[in-house]
Amino acid sequence: MSTEGGYGEPLKFALVNFIVLGIGSAIISILYNLIGFNLMNNAFLMGGSTTMATEFTIMGAISNIIVTPIMGIIGLFIVGAILFILFKIVGGSGSYEGTVRILSYSSAVSLLAWIPLVGILAGLYGLYLDIIGGKFVHNISTARSAIAVLIPIVLLIILVVILAAVIAAFVFGMSP
Repeated sequence: MSTEGGYGEPLKFALVNFIVLGIGSAIISILYNLIGFNLMNNAFLMGGSTTMATEFTIMGAISNIIVTPIMGIIGLFIVGAILFILFKIVGGSGSYEGTVRILSYSSAVSLLAWIPLVGILAGLYGLYLDIIGGKFVHNISTARSAIAVLIPIVLLIILVVILAAVIAAFVFGMSP
């Protein structure tokens, strides 16, 4: 992967990946609805309409196809900025453009990310690609690159645990 050359080609590559992700996610949501896994499909039990539930799922699927690529591209630049800063903190010498290029090309895992269970493995492989890409683009060791890539994930997990604890304390604190 070239560390320079502009954003055009990497973003086109990522856009195609995110479109496939949006379409795949839409298909999965529709299939879940048809099979009956979607709670909205059981709306008739609560006095609702199954037609309304199906329309809701189809609208969600269409929304998925449109929103996923847009948010994916925006996310590349936001996550790219965060990782660029973290790569610099651990001693990296690469550019912001190089960091966005890493994320753009590692978005290839999105082609499989929408498939249940396979998506987890694809996500882990994506992290591996980000770590190896960071090592190359920022001229740092694999360990330093792994630290830079994994710090946001660890912080996110800690934030979710704290949020869950606060919610649990609030819910259980309200009970008599």
